[in-house]
Amino acid sequence: MFSYRTFIKQAWQISKRYHHLWFFGIFASLLAIGGEYQIITQSATSHPGGSFISSGNLILQSLFNSSFYEGLSLLISENPAAFWALISITLLSLALIVIMIYLAILSQSALVSQSAQILMSKKKKENLSINDGLKEARPHFWRVLALNLSSYIIVTFSLFLFSLPLVFLLVIDSIALGFAYTLLFIIFAPIALSLALVIKYAIAARVLEKLSFVSSLQKGLHIFKENWLVSLEMALILFLINFLTGVATLFFIALFFLPMLFVALQFYAPVMAAFSLILSISTMLIIASWLNTFQISAWTSLYLHLQDKKGISKLERLFAKRK
Repeated sequence: MFSYRTFIKQAWQISKRYHHLWFFGIFASLLAIGGEYQIITQSATSHPGGSFISSGNLILQSLFNSSFYEGLSLLISENPAAFWALISITLLSLALIVIMIYLAILSQSALVSQSAQILMSKKKKENLSINDGLKEARPHFWRVLALNLSSYIIVTFSLFLFSLPLVFLLVIDSIALGFAYTLLFIIFAPIALSLALVIKYAIAARVLEKLSFVSSLQKGLHIFKENWLVSLEMALILFLINFLTGVATLFFIALFFLPMLFVALQFYAPVMAAFSLILSISTMLIIASWLNTFQISAWTSLYLHLQDKKGISKLERLFAKRK
């Protein structure tokens, strides 16, 4: 019998028993900022365009601002050592970003691969390791990267499109612009959400079946087309779990670690203040790593089920009972 409870329970068991997967969860959390959750959270905020427009404005203002180049020229002429230090820091930052992206993509693939192995095994897998996961993930790097980039571009472009009227509303007060925003949101949000879920299935298809980029997309599209309502319900369930876990984590930090920080600031105790911050950050990292392990395992479990047979959504079951 099809039940979301089964997938959630399987994901819970995996994330609870296989702690080495949390290593992958830490880096995979870097990829969790986009996709379906970005669309859902965007619908609840009035910020025009989110980080896309903010980042774009910052970059454009720097590139087309003459004072930026004047300051750079002044720095080169008066303090070349500081300039080269700035260049070195920039290059190191770029190298760190590349390494983090590399580990994030490998971690995502490793989580899909090893959670599938656990799900398909009749007994507990004892020989899984971080090294094995990275080794299994390397052949999929470029295609999984391309799929993630596709998801990010599609979602970001869609958010940008239906946020444009809000940008103009900051300058012009018009009912037509408000109507245009609502209309564009109704059109593009479901499309972007659907494509984000298609790519989620496509990543699983690539990792588990070693399909090409195009074939992975076709497989993901086929599964989503046959199970679109199931996919949306699963996304909503996992979003609620993600949201509630985040609220609980913030409450825990506020209850136990923030008082320590306030006391440290009150009595000028830098060691205690640093300790409270370290505990807060460590707690958030642990929860993020567990949560991403749990969510990717849940989607992998659903993917394996939908390969064999069509899922039945909760709404379909409710309407079937009333007939």
